[in-house]
Amino acid sequence: MKISTSSRIISYVVLTLAAIFSVFPMLWMLVSSLKPEGEIYSDPPTWIPETFTLQNYSDLFTRFNFSTLTVNSIIISVSVVIISLVIGAMAAYGFSRYKFPGSDILLGGLLLTRMITPSSLVVPLFSIMESLGRLNHLDSIIAGIAVLNLPFVVWMLKPFFDELPRDVEEASEIDGLSPVKVFWRVSIPLAAPGLFTVLLFSFIAGWVDLLFGMSFSTIPEAMPLTAGLMQMQTGYKIYWGSMMAGGIYLTLPTFILALLFQKYLVKGMRAGY
Repeated sequence: MKISTSSRIISYVVLTLAAIFSVFPMLWMLVSSLKPEGEIYSDPPTWIPETFTLQNYSDLFTRFNFSTLTVNSIIISVSVVIISLVIGAMAAYGFSRYKFPGSDILLGGLLLTRMITPSSLVVPLFSIMESLGRLNHLDSIIAGIAVLNLPFVVWMLKPFFDELPRDVEEASEIDGLSPVKVFWRVSIPLAAPGLFTVLLFSFIAGWVDLLFGMSFSTIPEAMPLTAGLMQMQTGYKIYWGSMMAGGIYLTLPTFILALLFQKYLVKGMRAGY
């Protein structure tokens, strides 16, 4: 089926406008982060800074303790990745290879949990963490994100395991490997593309989380970057320059990861379907 020239032009125009609409907020945030505080409030606004400054980025570390917040976000993201890969991979493999009464219902129940509003989980998880004395600790934030992320990981990895040739696994068992060793030595390496996709999604989920970071922590020493950004809005002043710089700082790692590994992300989203 051939596409007419007019239809192709219209498609390009629509896609270009959509791209501009999507990218504009990021460009405006970048421009604002390079302006001095006074110029941000200028009327009419300046599209190109009259005076370029990196003071807003410097303030992130000298005034708003972004060095500690960055370490916290890295710890949270890496921990979410490890939990998601280990528990999620084992659960997905189990659903893929072993059928038991109620397995389909249980798998469907995991999918239903993705339909639950994340904010509705905050109160029960908050009560649990408070009873355990883990509020204002990074592990409470990690647990909250992991609980929300694991059903997604299981549903993403299961199609990858479904596509693996079972003959290879059966041959490995005949050679003397136990089912556990077959999983770790054979199935996991073969499912590496899917695991890599999950790694990226899980890291991004931990890096950009705000809900649990704001709910489970009230001290900067146990806050992620997203919660730290909210501290720039006080009852007396909003530090717009630093907030714009912090937004760029927070977004840049996920943007680079998505740009470098977009083919894996797309493959993971459509795997098995």
